[in-house]
Amino acid sequence: MTDRPSPPTTGVLLMGYGSPNGAADLPEYLAEVLHRKPPKELVAEYVRRYDLIGGSPQNRILASLREKLERRVGRDRPGTRVVLGVKHGHPALRDVIPAAARDGLTHLIAVPLSPYASTWISEPYQSGVAEGIAASKSPIDVDVRLDWHLDPNWIGYWDRAIRASLAAHPTPDGAVLLSAHSLPRRMRDQGDPYPEILKQTSDAIARAAALGRWSFTFQSAGNTTEPWLGPDITEVMLDWRRKGAAEQLVASFGFVFEHLEVLYDLDVVVREFAESHGIGYRRVPMPNDADEVVEAVAARVLGPAASATPAPSAAPRHRSASRRKP
Repeated sequence: MTDRPSPPTTGVLLMGYGSPNGAADLPEYLAEVLHRKPPKELVAEYVRRYDLIGGSPQNRILASLREKLERRVGRDRPGTRVVLGVKHGHPALRDVIPAAARDGLTHLIAVPLSPYASTWISEPYQSGVAEGIAASKSPIDVDVRLDWHLDPNWIGYWDRAIRASLAAHPTPDGAVLLSAHSLPRRMRDQGDPYPEILKQTSDAIARAAALGRWSFTFQSAGNTTEPWLGPDITEVMLDWRRKGAAEQLVASFGFVFEHLEVLYDLDVVVREFAESHGIGYRRVPMPNDADEVVEAVAARVLGPAASATPAPSAAPRHRSASRRKP
């Protein structure tokens, strides 16, 4: 009788931001993001936004990415499980990690679904992982592997998608705007490398796609009294309009998949702004669960652990709610 091989004790933790599944989830979701009970007016505003875009597809995309990544990693490491955990909402990192330990996993390789190794982005993932480790009654360790913004698959997606969009709507005098979420200037002043990482990425995308008339822009600044990084996408649009670019193509490379900051901030607010100023607005499709995303994340999972960042074991420290919009 042949003994069956023992199941792997190393798994993969795919980490996403998380989204409410519907209007009923919004009060709890906003309270978690803001670390306080949200005012009724704020809840009503976000209900309006989500209704306007038909709800966020984020959680469906995350589930698809998890399945595709498990199949991809399984080709090289048969039997490897991929579990999904999110910063906000469900399934929460603080619950997923103890569950993985109960299922016999002792080691997780964790990759966030953001390519950018910024403190602003990575700290809440690290905090969620720390909460999960602390809540686990069984020993488990987690390697958080960041920084895949220059992965050739990631750059390759934007090269392919931008070229396809330009070929479908040729506009020789148009402009391409590469956009990413803004953050408060104080974080840059405190040493967060986010702006420099974005510049590296936008330059790499522009080179790959052989862009001539293009700009890097920020979008989705928070509604706070402190200054946020610019230039804002609307300012850049007006500048290009003055230069004769009546048609402008937006590639929101700061995100991996469609969600509120893309479907509402860009496709509703920025589109309305553009059209009111005589600018034709188009947007490059988001990667979502494209093969390039799966390959880029798989490369972080299957690559050497030398560049991995060990998860903190101390109690997590919450961020100021003003850093990012929910």
